[in-house]
Amino acid sequence: MQSAKRAHCGNCHFLIKQCVCKWIPVLSTRLKILILQDPKEAKHAKNTVSLLSLGLPSVECISIANHDVLSSTLRQKDPAKWRLVFPSDDAVPIESIDASSATEVEGLILLDATWRKAKKFYFTESLLHAFKAVCFLRPPVGQYSIRKSPSMESLSTLEACAYAIEQVTNENMQPLRDFMVAAQEWQWRKQPLSHRHLDC
Repeated sequence: MQSAKRAHCGNCHFLIKQCVCKWIPVLSTRLKILILQDPKEAKHAKNTVSLLSLGLPSVECISIANHDVLSSTLRQKDPAKWRLVFPSDDAVPIESIDASSATEVEGLILLDATWRKAKKFYFTESLLHAFKAVCFLRPPVGQYSIRKSPSMESLSTLEACAYAIEQVTNENMQPLRDFMVAAQEWQWRKQPLSHRHLDC
């Protein structure tokens, strides 16, 4: 039987003492979002995909460990209508997509992994190469302060998704960022500042 201290919220699925339901925004986007997630990220307490899925319930997240499901899912996507958010050598700045081209974009694919693992996955998964890649030329400053990043320009998966949606659709995703900041401050409020960047 689950103890009261370890009880989870039935809506956000966080521990009751870390429940973030009161901050969840009501949002939608015309784009379909597919997150390809490293299995270790799914277990990481500081991962933002769980928050992203609460803010945008239409987000689809699959594990890269299940190759059959991964392959089947990617093969069902039309490369002419989907874009991969990844800074490959031939990636086009997402800010340069004109309005006409933007209307043809149906969905976005994002990789949720450490930078090292994301690069390795991109170069070893040939199905990803069918999709045109987009990168960020002028990304906003990341606000996900509780986890280390390789550089100041790095964004969490939630922030990258929010920015990409805004650039393609002009839909306002700022409530997603506000939700992330409120949730991180609430969930890590008892952590000393010196501990907030210690990743497992």
